[in-house]
Amino acid sequence: MVVVSPDQVILALDVDTADEALQWAKRFHGKVGTFKVGLQLYLRAGPDVLAGLHKLKARVFLDLKFHDIPNTVGKAVAAVSVWQPRFLTVHTSGGREMMEAAASSAPEGTEVLGVTILTSLNEASVAEVGWAKGIPAAVDRLSALARKAGLSGVVCSPHEAGQERAAWGQLAEIITPGVRPPGAKLNDQARAKTAGEAIDAGASRIVIGRPVLNATDPEGTLELILEGKG
Repeated sequence: MVVVSPDQVILALDVDTADEALQWAKRFHGKVGTFKVGLQLYLRAGPDVLAGLHKLKARVFLDLKFHDIPNTVGKAVAAVSVWQPRFLTVHTSGGREMMEAAASSAPEGTEVLGVTILTSLNEASVAEVGWAKGIPAAVDRLSALARKAGLSGVVCSPHEAGQERAAWGQLAEIITPGVRPPGAKLNDQARAKTAGEAIDAGASRIVIGRPVLNATDPEGTLELILEGKG
């Protein structure tokens, strides 16, 4: 059984309003290491949420997955730097020059991570978009570009955490969404594992949202995850 530390948990605030997001953040502040603000919440209430999290002195995983020409991505990273996120993400498929622009524009203390293959994609989906050699090979190639670009690590599914830990070494951030407790609904996650399995495979941190936020006992669900039972 693998015990998960609170700092290894990133709670995804995948809700629609700043009030709801900040209620969750206040409820779990000190119980998890970082709160994720993704596209859904950022587009609805980004400045209000980030200001509220900053006031709480909560660490933020700003998961906007930038993917554009290098100049635009560099300026986008600079624009969100005012919030001093702990982590922010770019798509590795944007190429090395784009990732270099992101890394060079990030403020001190912010780690830029490269998103490899989304956890909603399976082998058939990956083949359909042109990665004929399959998911592990695609993740490996994209990850290698991220290392060359000077990123701090990658976001991948728990299924690729082991190969990425071996490639990056012990100090890199290998963050895995697609985490589901035993028996939980997979929703749109095609490549999922439990939190303990992800950490055991090599993940430094796990991202989890709906299984906690939608639980009848959110604190109890988190406790099971931390105990390695969820």
